[in-house]
Amino acid sequence: MFVGTILHSLDHTLMDWNLKDPLRLDVDDPRFGKMAQSRLCFGCSRPLLPQKVQGKCHKVYRKAAKINKKLADNMATFIIK
Repeated sequence: MFVGTILHSLDHTLMDWNLKDPLRLDVDDPRFGKMAQSRLCFGCSRPLLPQKVQGKCHKVYRKAAKINKKLADNMATFIIK
């Protein structure tokens, strides 16, 4: 769950923070073109759902916020089935 939710959500957030112009990615590159295409589709870090942190997820958030509040505020700690 940790890798599938928290780290994955932070991957999207950090990519959005660091890649100011995703249109500069080379989608025709033979080695990295497919990755560039996927980054153009999933590069937005704005949440699709409001994040109300409860229960065990709240404990994870509190611990993460002690380490780095900015990242903790941008991590997803839930799974939608």
